[in-house]
Amino acid sequence: MIAKYTTAEGMARTVGVDPNAFREALRTAKHPRKRNTDWEVKIDSPSYSGMRTVLASLLRRKAA
Repeated sequence: MIAKYTTAEGMARTVGVDPNAFREALRTAKHPRKRNTDWEVKIDSPSYSGMRTVLASLLRRKAA
């Protein structure tokens, strides 16, 4: 099976969140990534789950 990847930008756009705001929230949450790289993660990995948690918090704030 081929691993599928996604980026922070793709995740944010899918749910209508500004990608820059999402990346800022990831930095604030100190979500790990390699320096000077895209926020790219393997779908269904622990990092992906962490990014989804941060994205969900942004969506909750947006809905309030």
